[in-house]
Amino acid sequence: MATLVFRLKYVPDEEADDIRQLLFDNDIPFYETSAGRWQISLAGIWVKEKEQAKAALLLIREDQAKRVTNRKPPTPWEWLVGYVQHARQNPAESLFTLVAILMILTVSVLPFWAWL
Repeated sequence: MATLVFRLKYVPDEEADDIRQLLFDNDIPFYETSAGRWQISLAGIWVKEKEQAKAALLLIREDQAKRVTNRKPPTPWEWLVGYVQHARQNPAESLFTLVAILMILTVSVLPFWAWL
């Protein structure tokens, strides 16, 4: 049975390419699944054999640990630009998230408005 070794949702293309190259360089055969048209499936990198999956997970953990130590925290401006880019790429998800936030705020504040 195949083992998921890396989820691709919200992963930059360059990082995903680095993981693919890492697995390729270490002769670990893998395959990918996409999230599909409606973004409801699991996008990820999978390895079929358990022993190779364990090796892949170790390699990916090491790579991710290096990325964390070399990463600089985003500035508020970079965070906002990243959010806007994400909203442009996934408008339906962004709209539903905004609607959900507004609904929760409305339900949370409505009892206090009744007192006024």
